[in-house]
Formats: sequence, structure tokens, C-alpha cells
Amino acid sequence: MSNGEPTEGKKNRESSIRWQGRTIEQFGYAINLILSLSVAAIGFELSLVLNEKFSGSGWQNCLFGASIFALVLSAGVGLLGVVNRLRDFRATTETAWKREDGASDLDLQPLRTLTKSLGERTWLLFWWQISTFGIGVLLLVVVVAGTVTLALVT
Repeated sequence: MSNGEPTEGKKNRESSIRWQGRTIEQFGYAINLILSLSVAAIGFELSLVLNEKFSGSGWQNCLFGASIFALVLSAGVGLLGVVNRLRDFRATTETAWKREDGASDLDLQPLRTLTKSLGERTWLLFWWQISTFGIGVLLLVVVVAGTVTLALVT
């Protein structure tokens, strides 16, 4: 095995590290995509509010307000997720530096606990972001469809 060929275990480790990096990268893209779509949907709703031809009935106005609220909440949760993720990366970097400097497992444990907590919180925020975005868009579709239906009927 000393012919310069990596062992099977090392190949598997390199593969898992590579895929972990890709997962982290894609997770960041997903958070940013939903955040961007939330902001775009808020902009669309604001353009509807400013459009004099767009007027809804009482139930539509209520759903429209709920939609704006859900989308603003989604954007806010997305921003919290980004900040939380940055804190996680910072704590992970600090853990790696201390480990490379020869810190003991006992010294590293508080940082590892922190990074685990931040990672779990990031996923929780991501699911909240997606959920509130989905609710906001669904309500917006219902309002716009109802407005179009009312316009066709009258």
C-alpha cells in the first residue's frame, strides 16, 4: 500500500468531505434563492397596491394582508438564517484554528456544542423561511385569481 495510492478509507473520506462542501454550498444557494423570491414577491404585491385597477373584496384584502405578512416574515427569517449561518462558520473556523493549535477535546467542546446548536438553528430557520414563503405565495395566488375571476364576471 505504500505505492502512493490512497487507501479505500481515505478515498471515502475525501469523497464525503467533497460532498459535505457541496451540501453547504447548495444550502446557501437555497436560503438566498428563497430570500430573493420573497423580496421579489413583496415588490410584486406593492406594485399591486399602487395599481388603481387592482381592488379586491373584503376577503381578498384580508388574504392579501396575510400574504404580505407571511412574505415579510419569510424575508426576515431568511436574513436571520444568513446571520446565524455566518456565526456558525465563524465558530467552526475558530474550532479548526484551536484544534490545529493543539487544543484539547475538553477545550474544544464548548465551541463544538455552539456550532452544533447554530447548525440546527439554521435548518430550523430555513424550514420556517420556506414555509412562510409558501404560505405567502399561495395566498397571493388565491387573491390574484379571485381578482381576475371577479373582473371576468363583471
